[in-house]
Amino acid sequence: MQPFSCSLVSDRPPVVLNVPDAIERELVLPVPPARVWAALTEPDGLSAWFGTRAIVDLKPGGSLTFIWDSDGERFTRRGQVAAVEPPRRFAFRWQPFAGYENAPLSESPTTLVEFTLEEHPEGTRLRVVESGFASLPPEFRGTSFEQNTRGWQRELDELAAYIATLV
Repeated sequence: MQPFSCSLVSDRPPVVLNVPDAIERELVLPVPPARVWAALTEPDGLSAWFGTRAIVDLKPGGSLTFIWDSDGERFTRRGQVAAVEPPRRFAFRWQPFAGYENAPLSESPTTLVEFTLEEHPEGTRLRVVESGFASLPPEFRGTSFEQNTRGWQRELDELAAYIATLV
């Protein structure tokens, strides 16, 4: 009797079931919290470091749209403001991946991005936490977590460079 075997060949990325739920980053920026708050919440400030264009309705429940233009391609991510507590806390829910562009945000898998600001002797301590990866559909968990881990490093480097122009 010959043993039965089966293999699946696919060009799709592997499904990752277990990923950390959150990405956490912290940095100190050499400006007061009000300047960092403006860079996080005002469309011109956001557009200077987070993508190429941001549209923000800055109120709880308000809509957000982030646009990245890169190498002739456009990427758009939409979200909804979750918290506005000037100048200490700003949070939003967003879709960190493609595939649900036409679905209402309330019916789409999202993650929560939370910025917390506090005074620091050298300016402002900024803490960024994006959470909810463990509850994303399994086919999006691994790639979303990996891409956003790299993305936050790049975007926060761009925020630091933008803030340096304000000093």
